[in-house]
Amino acid sequence: MSKTFAIGIPTLNRFDLLKPSLMMTLADFPTTKIFVLDNGRQDIQSKIIRHPNLTILEQEKNLGVAGSWNLLCSEIFWEHDYALILNDDVYFGSKNQEVAKLLEEKKADFYVTTQDWCAFIMPKKTFTKVGAFDTKFYPAYYEDNDYHYRMKLLNMSYHQTPVLNPFLYQSSKTVEKEPSLRDFIQKNKEYYAQKWGGLPSKEKYKKPFNQK
Repeated sequence: MSKTFAIGIPTLNRFDLLKPSLMMTLADFPTTKIFVLDNGRQDIQSKIIRHPNLTILEQEKNLGVAGSWNLLCSEIFWEHDYALILNDDVYFGSKNQEVAKLLEEKKADFYVTTQDWCAFIMPKKTFTKVGAFDTKFYPAYYEDNDYHYRMKLLNMSYHQTPVLNPFLYQSSKTVEKEPSLRDFIQKNKEYYAQKWGGLPSKEKYKKPFNQK
């Protein structure tokens, strides 16, 4: 049986970048459901064309990256086997068939770009087994490292593939518009080290905070 996927895109303050990439994504994936989670109350619904496969999830406050990924995955997994999560400042490119082929031919617990987590595919079974992203990494930074390490502790496969590399990658444009977000890097870095006994690739604990 063919596995189904939907697309999730969290956004905070870069509707100017989201709009053109979203319009192209809707054209590239005409039958795929797309969920946009608006953390910045950007009134997206009134600024773009209506589309039967597009759902805007407006939030009263910023859920942060981890919280946004949790909500998008939970929403998508009601009806789909996989969640394809994209940054709001990237254009994925016309890859509908490539994504479907990847999921049919390569069995993995997680799929991600060869660059970073600007685009990744979360299988429902992985989200169920590993659990939600840690929302204490707020609003951003180290939530991806944390999840990767948790998968590693469970001996789960982590597949990096150029199939998921976006055609247009603009990198951290949200921070460019709101530099104060960088202030959270050190806080989240310290939390990661406390949780796992070291920074990424230097972890010592097998359980969070070395719990028995």
